[in-house]
Amino acid sequence: MKYQKNDKKKSKHKWRKTGGRLTNSTKQALQNATSLDNIVCMLEIKGEMNVKRRHMYKDTINLLSGGKDGGVKSEKQIRTEKVKEHMDDYIDSSSLHGLSYIFDKRHSIRRVIWFVITVAAFGFAMQKVYESTMNYFDFPFNTARMRKYVDELEFPAVSFCNLNDMRISVLNGTLVDAAILDNSKMGLVSGEEYRQTTMGAAHKLEEMIVSCKFNGEPCSAKNFTQFFWMQGDRCFTFNSGKINNKILSVRGTGVEKGLTLTINIQHYEYYRDGKTAGIHLILHGQDETPVRIRGPMIPPGFTTYIQILKKKILNLEAPYKTKCGSIPLKYFKKYSKHTCWLEQLTDFVNGLCFCKDFFMPGDAPICSLDQAFQCMWPNWEIFDKEKKYNCPLSCEIDTFYSHTASRALFPSHAHSIALAREFEQIDHVKKLNPNISDEKTFMRDNLVRLKLYYDDLSYELLEQQPSYGTLVWLGDVGGQIGLFIGAGAMSYFEFIDCIALMIYARFFQSFKQKPIEV
Repeated sequence: MKYQKNDKKKSKHKWRKTGGRLTNSTKQALQNATSLDNIVCMLEIKGEMNVKRRHMYKDTINLLSGGKDGGVKSEKQIRTEKVKEHMDDYIDSSSLHGLSYIFDKRHSIRRVIWFVITVAAFGFAMQKVYESTMNYFDFPFNTARMRKYVDELEFPAVSFCNLNDMRISVLNGTLVDAAILDNSKMGLVSGEEYRQTTMGAAHKLEEMIVSCKFNGEPCSAKNFTQFFWMQGDRCFTFNSGKINNKILSVRGTGVEKGLTLTINIQHYEYYRDGKTAGIHLILHGQDETPVRIRGPMIPPGFTTYIQILKKKILNLEAPYKTKCGSIPLKYFKKYSKHTCWLEQLTDFVNGLCFCKDFFMPGDAPICSLDQAFQCMWPNWEIFDKEKKYNCPLSCEIDTFYSHTASRALFPSHAHSIALAREFEQIDHVKKLNPNISDEKTFMRDNLVRLKLYYDDLSYELLEQQPSYGTLVWLGDVGGQIGLFIGAGAMSYFEFIDCIALMIYARFFQSFKQKPIEV
């Protein structure tokens, strides 16, 4: 049957004007139609039927006319055809690329070509999705680096340790001294005697501090606290934050706004095996007990100018590779990686030797000198060598660095004479009666002068940030799938909608034969 294209457009327009109702002429034609195919064809010609809806009219006319073979279709057949109808609708209107061509029955070769293309595109898309997913589960991150300027900056905790452990004037003639000189006598020194002798022979802060000034204000030994370094050295800390829970800060830069400290290392009190003289300087945050931090060695005889540099580090927790965090500690209130190490070291040597060193935390008995040489110190070495500790990195770390700007001889010749006169009046110096005939040499052998300061009120911030988060991964996966097979978020809802309609038609939809007026 031939018809003009313009006539078809006019018929479609007429169909829309009637609101989708059959016109009188169409009703008459349906009554005179001799077959179902003629009815469908006639409706298409008149524009009163969408090609994609042809099966819907077929179902209705079949049901009314008793079917092609004159029989009435069962409800099961109707449900099956309805499910197929929803499936066909999905294939025709799906946004997935190539799907409609695969199910186009008119061209078999074309179907094969589109099947191969679609499968290849799907496989390549899945490969890219796999790569993106593996990258996501590697949890990569970037480190953002920036410098922040502030009006006020916290001053670091400043710790120093004398490079000499014990004073010869106190240790000389003791049983510990004899055991050090003759190893066969180590068994004679008990743990308590070793502790008392060692503690008594350590340098005293009151005798070491010659002068102290912070931010233009005087300070003294009362502004210092004490801790023991990992070798048992007695160390002292200025601005630890433990005195009145106060942390000092500065609002200006330069030497006058920092810490000026003169220390008597008591070189004349060094023990027999002392090979180097000076102090071990450590800059650290107030939350840190620097039992393992190593800093620069500062020799006597100089004024050392030290510029302070602050760095703040923000790490990421697990599952990122830094796996920062903390664990509860038994002997310390605040967690740090170094105090965690000391606590686990104490438990390790105590578990093997049933004792500990005098500076270690806890209530375990102190090892005798013989136990220390035979058990504690060898196991300590094993503990460090085999890394038998598990201490996560802190998530927030305040790190301070010392940059030695310059040095100058201290004291000068004229100043050394005045200092020597002051020294001669000090009680512990009077008792020792050291030879101060050459004032300049004596002062330069014993005095360390430090000037610590900020050059500007700023600090460096290092912050770890996820570089491939969940939203980035979803966007990457969605982009790959959309590029190769055309699937977007709505494509999944289309599929779900089709499945829902098929289930509804198969199990829940009601099909009743009602007469239709034509």
